[in-house]
Amino acid sequence: MAAKAAQSMSKTYCKDCRFWDETSQGSTTRLREGRCRRHAPQPAQSHVLEGEGTIWPATFEDDWCGEGRPADGFQMPMTEEEIDKLL
Repeated sequence: MAAKAAQSMSKTYCKDCRFWDETSQGSTTRLREGRCRRHAPQPAQSHVLEGEGTIWPATFEDDWCGEGRPADGFQMPMTEEEIDKLL
């Protein structure tokens, strides 16, 4: 039981999470950046005022939260564009 509790307490960093969508490769001085796709995007006051609507939370590869899930071979579903290319 202790091993199971320890496993549930381990961190899944954004870079290893199935819900993380990398948006910037980073560089030697910066970490990779991405967007968390765990939940629907949320309105950000500044974006709403500027007419940009909602945004996905921005994260760095070494960020983590309590809801991260390891990718473990998980692949995002195909986009409509990818499906159209197959047809």
